[in-house]
Parts: sequence; C-alpha cells; structure tokens
Amino acid sequence: MTIGQIIGLVVVLLLGLVGGFFITKKSKSHTAAKWLGLFILVTMGLTWIFTGGVYQGTQFYDYPVTREGLTDIANAFYNAIYFAGDKLIFLVVLGAFYGLLSKNRGYNKLVGRIAEVFTGHEYLFTFIASLLITIMTATFTQTFIVLLFVPFIISIALRMHLDKITAFALTFGSMLVGLTGTLYGGEGLFWFNNYTQTEFANGLLYRLIVLVIAYVLFNFLTVMRIKKLKREHVNEEAEDPFKMEKYDKKAHAWPISVMFILMFILVVLGYIDWKEIFNITIFDTFHTWLLGIKIGDFAIFEALLGTQSAAFGKWGFVQNSTTIIMGVSLMIFFGLIVALLNHRSLGEVVTNLEDGGKKMFKSTAMYVGVYGLMLVAYMSPFIPTIVNMIFPTIKSFNPYLVSAFAFVSNILHTDLGFTGYVVANYFMSAYQGSLEVIHTIFTTSYGFAGMFVPTSGLLLIGLSYLDIDYKKWFKHIWLYVVGMLIILLVLFTIMTYI
Repeated sequence: MTIGQIIGLVVVLLLGLVGGFFITKKSKSHTAAKWLGLFILVTMGLTWIFTGGVYQGTQFYDYPVTREGLTDIANAFYNAIYFAGDKLIFLVVLGAFYGLLSKNRGYNKLVGRIAEVFTGHEYLFTFIASLLITIMTATFTQTFIVLLFVPFIISIALRMHLDKITAFALTFGSMLVGLTGTLYGGEGLFWFNNYTQTEFANGLLYRLIVLVIAYVLFNFLTVMRIKKLKREHVNEEAEDPFKMEKYDKKAHAWPISVMFILMFILVVLGYIDWKEIFNITIFDTFHTWLLGIKIGDFAIFEALLGTQSAAFGKWGFVQNSTTIIMGVSLMIFFGLIVALLNHRSLGEVVTNLEDGGKKMFKSTAMYVGVYGLMLVAYMSPFIPTIVNMIFPTIKSFNPYLVSAFAFVSNILHTDLGFTGYVVANYFMSAYQGSLEVIHTIFTTSYGFAGMFVPTSGLLLIGLSYLDIDYKKWFKHIWLYVVGMLIILLVLFTIMTYI
C-alpha cells in the first residue's frame, strides 16, 4: 500500500466519522441531505485509495491515480448542472405549472370532487393510482415525464386525508416500483442496452415477474399502513405543497379535466416507443409528412414546431439524444392555456409561476447533489478497479457477487446507463452464457436500491417535495426492502442454477 493510499484510508475514516457525527445528531430535518453528503465525502475519499479504470469488453485499462479534492467536488456539481440540465429545468417548470394550476378554481374543484368520490374507498384509490404510475414508469421512454401527474395525485390523496407517507408511496414510491421491474421504460434502460449491446427483450419476462411481485408487495404494505392509521384514528392534516382552499361548487372543472385528458393522451403517444416495441411506424411517417408540408418553398410546420420536435413515440429521443425537453414544451403550452383560464393579470401570473418554481427548489438541489455524487465517481471510476481485483479469478458466474456489485454501482450512479458503461459491459462479456440473468440483476437492482438508498434521485426529489424525513420513510419501507431482497435473490438463483 502506497503512502497516498494510506492517507486515503485515513481520509475515508475521518470523513466517515465526521459524517456519522452529523447524521447521529438529533434533527427533524435534512436527514437525507446529510446521508447524501456523507456518501459524496466517502466516495471522494475512496478515490485516494483506488485507482480508476475502464473496461472494454473483458479488457481492463488502468488509469493513473486521480485523487479528488475540494475543488473537484465543486467541479462535479458544476458538471451535474450541465449534464442534468434538462431534468432541472423540467422540475422548475413543473413547479411553475402547478403554481398556476393551484390558483385555478376549476382545478381546485376537480381535485376536490375526485377526493370526495374516493373518500371511503381509499384502498381502491391506492391500487388505481399506484398501478397507473407504475405502468407509466415501466413503459415510458422518459422517467421524469411521469412527474407531470404526480402533484395532481398527491393533492387528491392529501385532500382525502391520507398521510404524507402514503401520498409519497402512491406516487414516487410507485415510480420506483416501475423502475424495479422496468419493461421498456426510462432513458437509463435505453443507454444500459446501448452500452452493453443488449435489447429490451433480454430478461423481459423476468422483469415483468419482478414488476408484478413488487407492485403487489408494495401496495400490500401501503394498504396495511392506511388500515393502521384508520384503526388508530390518525387523521393527519398534511400540508399540500400547492395548497388550495375548499373548492367553489359553482366553478367549472371540465376545462381542466379536458386539459388533463389531452396531456395524458399526448404523453402516452409521445413517450411510448411505438416503433421499437410494437413495430408501428405510422407516427414516424406522419411526422415526416407533416414537416414536409410547404407553402411555396416555406416548410410551415417545420418552422412552427421547431428543431426539437419529434414524432410520437420519439419524444424522449430528440436529435439522437435522450431528453425531457418535449415535456417542458408541453407544460409551457398548457400553462399558457391555464393562465388564460385564470383571468389574472400578468403580474399575478408571474407571481404564481415564481411561487410554484420556488416550491421545487429543494427537490432540484437534491437532484444536483445526487448527480454530483455520480460525477465524483465518474471522474475517478474506481468500481471497475475493484471488479478487476476480484472477478478475473472467478471462472464461473456467481449471481450473488454480481448482485452485490450491481447494488453498489447503482448506489453511486443515479443513471443506470452509466452503470452499464462502467461495469455491466464487463459482466456481459465475461459471462456470455448468463446474459439474461445479468441484465435482470442490474436493471432490477437499480429500482430496488432507489427505493431506500439516500442517493436515489427520485427518492430525494419526492422526500424534499413533501418534506418527509428520510428516517420515517425507511421505517415504513424496510419490510418491503427485506421481502424484495429475498425474492430477487431467489429469482437470480433460479435463473442461474435451475
């Protein structure tokens, strides 16, 4: 062990002790932020112990030692804002959009009427809302677009006097269930397949099995929580981030209802890859025809729609890159409609937009932190180095060791695609006879880890949005975590040895 590695080990221990001290201090808030900060500091310390490296197939290439210091963390956050820019813009615009909606009398009535319909039928609402969110997440090409409907569902849940943990479970938790058994959904799966040269069909049946089991187990625990709160007569008056007054019965809800239906239809059409999944090409043909319409030599629709337009099914892939920018455009378009329906002055509209955007500040900041952690690990990728220290000596495929490395990788990488690039491609090349099980291990462990590890982007966005303490969420979810861990390990065993 070199002097630098010895110093690095001391640094890791010191940072761990300092971080542990702040975490154990009694505090009712910012628990998740403290844990995230600890992970960032320890990851930085690990770059002092391990060299970086990269795999091309089974060939490992060692990097010179790149020890990261304080200025590197600042650089990681700068790059996090750059690379996650479309997601950060989406979150701010989402807040602004609901800032407008929350001031609309029709939207207020729509939320109130739906809440009244399902009051007394909380279990039915739980299954429907969670199923909708889970399916959208598992099939849409962009995970973040599902967030477009999350504040709406949360407002309904809170109006029904469900507690914040339950509202979180129905929405953000269900999104993480969808990622655990993702079928075709998420840009992470797209890039994971791209880097590992695999396809959606690899392990699809196993992911579907995981999705069904995770949905059932997760919602069983949610229903048990609702029953317990009812039995104990707990009636939590949780504050909605986009708080609304009691609705006006004379208000008209149908314009907002029509708007949500149109948004949902457009999102389904835009974010399901019809060509890849169902071999449906009519939308691509129509889009090409539409952009080709000219008045004289002027392509009118090409100019009106702009350079970022894409055919239905390709809204998550604009100009050969994965992006959520079409979702931002959708909110801007419908936001203008809501602004007109509100009959407010320009000054009031701007104030509503500003207030709504501010409500997403904590969530946005947490996502920058999560992405910053990944970039700290990216600048000196030590995970491949650790893999190279262990796996070349192991000749036969071991699903448990691979699962452990998949889990650790997904803790540090908020992007599943990056995990595919860093380590999964090695396992795919080294154990080609176990391709389906490796694909299933990495994709399912991504959503599994995201459900409870405080480096999960969606988890921290949701906890920040609803101002939920991380410890309270972990207390609720730990039984699901244990159950899913056992189920996944049994599944990986069956896939490997039977």
